[in-house]
Amino acid sequence: MSDLRKQLATIHARSTNELDVKAQKAAYAQSILFERNVASTQSLDVLYQICFEGFQELCALDSRFLRFEKSIFSLQSKSEDRLLMNKKENKELDAVLERFLGLVGARLQLKPALKAVEWLIRRFR
Repeated sequence: MSDLRKQLATIHARSTNELDVKAQKAAYAQSILFERNVASTQSLDVLYQICFEGFQELCALDSRFLRFEKSIFSLQSKSEDRLLMNKKENKELDAVLERFLGLVGARLQLKPALKAVEWLIRRFR
């Protein structure tokens, strides 16, 4: 089987789950800030705004967070889907997420840090 055929088969298998609205809402509702019933009703735009504000507050506390503004906290990150990324892209994303989590770990008692981590949980699973 060619690589393209394998990728298409993977996308097809996953897209079946994505069409199941209940399953999609359940996956999207995993939250550290909100109750499940609230999290499942939030739009991606509302979620991004809340989480990006937390990220900006983190950047004000420590400029080392600024390096993540053009990747995992960019507007483009709203349209990225791990399920559609290839292995290399997922591995690169994992590396960025690990660097961010390593930096934010000492600040998890702060509300801005929790807001930023919420984005990672809900957007990148």
